[in-house]
Amino acid sequence: MKGKIKFIQEKGEWSNSSGTFNKFQVTFDDGQSYQFLGKSTTFKKAVGDEVEYEITNKQYGTARLTYTPPQATQSKDVTISKLACLKAAAEFNAGRPQSDRVSVVEDAKHFYNWIIS
Repeated sequence: MKGKIKFIQEKGEWSNSSGTFNKFQVTFDDGQSYQFLGKSTTFKKAVGDEVEYEITNKQYGTARLTYTPPQATQSKDVTISKLACLKAAAEFNAGRPQSDRVSVVEDAKHFYNWIIS
């Protein structure tokens, strides 16, 4: 499930065989409210954050955050272009004894900037 956090309230501690956890009552903008456990004294997310979570027990109203991998910040086309420029720069510098990895990267940046301009 997804929801935007509207309110977070600390609800004390809870212990079991796994250890002691802090309880947080989290209310979402759709009015749903669930209890989350965490080792930290503050909830991992903030009011206004949109999170993905999974209900672990409907009867007790408990849930847990689910991990969502970060989205790639650049498109495949950009990545492919940068890799092509890096390969071209490496080939360009292969026959130059004075070149090093810094010059290869600088040339790759130069080639990439020429492509996007």
